[in-house]
Amino acid sequence: MSPDPKPSPEVRKPPHGSRPDPLRSSRRLLIAAGITLTGLLILIVPIEWQHYQRTFNSPQPLTAWMANFSGETSLFFLWLFLLPLAWRMKRVPEFEATPRGFLAWAHAGTFFTRTARERDLAARAPHKGRWVLPAAMGLLGFLNTLAVGHRFDDLPPAFHDEYSYLFQAETFLQGRLSNPRFEPAPELFDQIHVLNLQPGHFVSRYFPGTGLWLTPFLAFGIPYFGYAIAQGLITGLIAALARDLAGNGACLLAGLLTALMPGMMLFSNLLLAHHPGLIGLSLFLWAFHRNIIQSQWSYALAAGIGLTYAMWCRPMTAFGIGLPYGIWFVAGLFRERTWKQRLIQTSAMSGPLVVGLLMLLPYNAATTGDPFLTPYQQYTQNYTPRHVYGFDNRVRGEAWIAEQAAAGVELPIVENYDRWATNLTMRGAIQNERNRLVSTGQWTLGIIPTLAAVLFFLSIGHRDHPEWWLIPAAILSLHLVHLPYWFDGIMHWHYVFEAAPLLALIFARDMQLIVRNSWKLHRPWLAGWWLGLPALGLLISYTTFEPFWQSTLSAGISEIRYAREKHDTFNKMVATIPDTPAVVFIVPDPNDLHLDYVVNDPALDAPVLRAHRLTDRFDIPQLRELFPARRLYQFDVRTSELRELTSADAVEP
Repeated sequence: MSPDPKPSPEVRKPPHGSRPDPLRSSRRLLIAAGITLTGLLILIVPIEWQHYQRTFNSPQPLTAWMANFSGETSLFFLWLFLLPLAWRMKRVPEFEATPRGFLAWAHAGTFFTRTARERDLAARAPHKGRWVLPAAMGLLGFLNTLAVGHRFDDLPPAFHDEYSYLFQAETFLQGRLSNPRFEPAPELFDQIHVLNLQPGHFVSRYFPGTGLWLTPFLAFGIPYFGYAIAQGLITGLIAALARDLAGNGACLLAGLLTALMPGMMLFSNLLLAHHPGLIGLSLFLWAFHRNIIQSQWSYALAAGIGLTYAMWCRPMTAFGIGLPYGIWFVAGLFRERTWKQRLIQTSAMSGPLVVGLLMLLPYNAATTGDPFLTPYQQYTQNYTPRHVYGFDNRVRGEAWIAEQAAAGVELPIVENYDRWATNLTMRGAIQNERNRLVSTGQWTLGIIPTLAAVLFFLSIGHRDHPEWWLIPAAILSLHLVHLPYWFDGIMHWHYVFEAAPLLALIFARDMQLIVRNSWKLHRPWLAGWWLGLPALGLLISYTTFEPFWQSTLSAGISEIRYAREKHDTFNKMVATIPDTPAVVFIVPDPNDLHLDYVVNDPALDAPVLRAHRLTDRFDIPQLRELFPARRLYQFDVRTSELRELTSADAVEP
């Protein structure tokens, strides 16, 4: 008798990563559902209890109910009443074929371990549109960013940080790493988040990754377009990761959520480090998970490159996200069969990180004069010592100031900005973390959908796919590394912004399990009810329905537009100066510490320069000596008065 033929790749039993998730036991499903519902009720019921108490005690109950209606809780409280109906509704037999076909498509596309022969066949065969769906999701993210950006009406940037990143990109465009400063009186051109301490070291405080991303787009005058592209790349990579782990359905849902989250849309219209850094982190996550399923040096190398670039943008965030993955990677090395495989994996993963760190040494030397001192460190030590990372930041910062004063060193502290920092205690850190958690929900899926997604994900278990645990571990690690910082963040969450697409992955995984198991339990409408949670969250984010709720996205746009319009008004006023070249000396408003109009190009050669009005250091004749070829103007921020400085101003009031 001839031996049994070797099974073909098409019928071979697929290994880890390709097998459909089994039906969860009734007990496990009941536990997960019970924990999730209990958590939602604990949050919603006390708030709604007060709402309905005020309603029933009011002489006009309907008016009181409408006035106290909260989109964050009241809408979801009503949605909970539909859950028993979703449980009772059965499948309609004549429509069985279509849902079964959809379920098959939704699960297809997962990435799984292949034999050498299968990899060879896959390389020769067409990809069959593997990247079509992630690319479509990326295009949606790109277009949505442009649509939201249109609501800003081409206004200039809002935050000091944005101007510092632009300063960095403009420096790179000139073929420089740092710039000469105005040596006769450098303090006149001190700019928030820009180092101006030593000759030849006029430079942004930030790491170079964001400036590198901005540079080509700034060269063409389209910096915000670069961030729309970044949002598209991030969305596509997150969708591709979801497809690898859970199939087409998860790819579609994770991509849609990442492309539509209001917080993602707002930050994709801010020239900050988050989106460039998140490109690197998204590449890292996609390649790392592929390397878990199919260990290859190319995936390890791509993951290392992604994490390195993220480190060049936001090093603390890169460390927070990467920490649990690093632990997994080190533990996984012991499962490699040979020392050669361990060496290849280690070199591919860590090589880019080592190279990236070494490349920062000459950058540090060019910007601070010390290869082991980053511009970020030097700026904090000299300009904002009370903003130092860690607990008791004000106490330690003031001790440092006193130490430098005793040594005869006068620090160029930005007093108003530096004294804005509060002293961080454990109680303050916990309050900051509460703010970050609440704001994370508001700016992503909604508070209730986010809570539901996390509770169900943690309680259902992932014994068949333990790599899923890396995603919540990365979120937890990201929050922990930012716990010892006194500021909760822009919009109360920007330090943990990078958790947003990870929450999209978590909800997509939940949806995969709920769809599969609700269908097998003949309760298909449970999946529809679950999908309604983020749908309602996004409805609140994008629409206003008076008097019940106002758009979260519109509120965020209005908040950012305020600062942008202030800068735009000032820019237009400066543009009316008839005679150039000129210098505008700015008198700040002591009651508004967050607006600083001293923003210049690195070369300090613009037709109109902006400088600080330092009346205690420079009188009018001295200013004329400093700028003999420029006309002198003064702008008072408090009164919005712009006037030329004349000989009558030589005697200061």
